Amino acid sequence: MTPPDRNQNPERGNEPQTPTPENQNPDTSRTASANSNAWRDTALGADHAVRSGVDRVRPYAHQVWQRILPLLRRLWLAVLPLLQRARNSTAGQWIEQRVGPAASGATTKVQAATEPNRGGHRTRQHPRLRAMQAGAGLAVLGVLGVAVLSVSTGSDNDVRAAAQVDDIPVAEQDSGPDEGGLFGSDEAPKDTGPVPGPPAKGIDVSNHNGSVDWKKVADSGQNFAFVLATDGTDFTSPKYVEQYHGAKDAGLMAAPYHFARPDESAEAQADKLLSVGDYKKDGKSLPPVLDLEVDPSGGGCYGLSVSEMHKWTDTFNKKVKDATGADPIIYANPSFWNECMGGSDAYADHALWLAAYEVDEPTVPKGFKDWNFWQYTEAGSVPGVSGDVDQNHFQGSVGDLAKLGQD
Repeated sequence: MTPPDRNQNPERGNEPQTPTPENQNPDTSRTASANSNAWRDTALGADHAVRSGVDRVRPYAHQVWQRILPLLRRLWLAVLPLLQRARNSTAGQWIEQRVGPAASGATTKVQAATEPNRGGHRTRQHPRLRAMQAGAGLAVLGVLGVAVLSVSTGSDNDVRAAAQVDDIPVAEQDSGPDEGGLFGSDEAPKDTGPVPGPPAKGIDVSNHNGSVDWKKVADSGQNFAFVLATDGTDFTSPKYVEQYHGAKDAGLMAAPYHFARPDESAEAQADKLLSVGDYKKDGKSLPPVLDLEVDPSGGGCYGLSVSEMHKWTDTFNKKVKDATGADPIIYANPSFWNECMGGSDAYADHALWLAAYEVDEPTVPKGFKDWNFWQYTEAGSVPGVSGDVDQNHFQGSVGDLAKLGQD
């Protein structure tokens, strides 16, 4: 048994793709496709950069604000009694009586000097007038400062009492065992957001692609590879070991994928993938993939109901996770997921590898928040691979891809 060719448009269900017209120039079509892909890469890169920047700054800004707010409140409560005492003191009342009218008059003159005249232009002040106004302002501040200091030196009990106040309650947060420093621990908060960088991209291959020059693939900018390992209960790709380890040796992250046959034993197929896949959490591997597609023999859902499809999928996933510690990545297209899986959200925690061709943006199936991988063409061209090859976007950077391999 050999894995089925993907000669259908997943976004359109079981309808065959429209053939290329005889009068269409293939080179022109491929050039247009390449330009479209380059534009899409640029747009995805810009969008990811903005999102990752905002997401990385937000936790730091929040932490600083939550820690500085009680300090500002303490400072204000400490200064407030001094200001009130200064105003009520003999010196403060004398300053208010003597300096208040002069300060008010100076303010009026400044406003009049800076207001537009009838022609709509501001009157230019003489430099000496500006200097006198500035000197008067500084003198007022100096006198107030002396008054505050003279009052504060009388007794500092009020100041200490005002400073010893409870912090403003803040949202619960894990500040760690060691607060150390003005703003708590010197360690940066745990980063669970996106990792900055251009979006990662990759390919998926099977025995149909033959031998691959993975060095050329890596040099072309590809970051990951999905490699067909098994199909059903009795097929192993004869190229799997060569392709899988070749990709990892060239520096790409790689994942084995299994073409599911839900009309056959889920346990047997999971065991088949686990025995052949050679999955390890070595920093070079992505979680194994469960490839769910319509029955290649006649379409449809293998004669199973939605609940039976759920039971089969749950059994397969549990066996793989128990053995690897990783939730399998799920490959599907919108029409299959809605028809055969009922748009279930029971698998929303799994990474989604979505197939959708000839569209500017894939339609995310009901039950998933977003796609993680997008297989956007089955007719791509990548150095090192003979003929057409499936190409994929990852919604994140190379750093995000590495984090997925560690989860």
